[in-house]
Amino acid sequence: MLKKSNKGLLVIIALLLVATIGLSSFAIYKSSATGNATASVANWAVTVNSDNIVEASTLTFDSNSITWNSNAHVAEGKIAPGQTGTISFVIDASASEVSVDYELTIGDIKVGDETITNDKITATIDGGDATGTIAYSTTANAMKKTVTLNIVWDAVDTDAQNAKDMTLAGQDIQIPVTIVAKQHVGA
Repeated sequence: MLKKSNKGLLVIIALLLVATIGLSSFAIYKSSATGNATASVANWAVTVNSDNIVEASTLTFDSNSITWNSNAHVAEGKIAPGQTGTISFVIDASASEVSVDYELTIGDIKVGDETITNDKITATIDGGDATGTIAYSTTANAMKKTVTLNIVWDAVDTDAQNAKDMTLAGQDIQIPVTIVAKQHVGA
């Protein structure tokens, strides 16, 4: 049989064996990763009638830009008091990779060198859509906004106004529209 001192030694050896086996079964899990991420800046391209709109641009529309409604009392290709018409243009953001906010402002309308805004000829944005957002989309033509301006040459039949209208004969109309386009920020 085993002596008492050998039993103690065997117990100590067994405990050391169990401790060694137990400690060796624990593992430390550590992971790490490295990599490179790239992101490219979204493309920005907004045009109106093939003109690039960087931030704010003023386009001036003339008589040739206006589609005048027919009037049996006015010669073809000419305009006169009482006529109405429209100007249409497209804000094209289809080459942009972000949503676009826009704002339109109609400036002082002139005939020749004379400013006549709120006098006789007025221009208003159809539907009152002076501001809005063109939402980002990959669908063809979804990032194009057609804007229509309604043009009205009021007919005021007084001798003074008729004489003033006659001084405008042969001169061109200029309708400036400022278009501000910027990236839509937010959700």
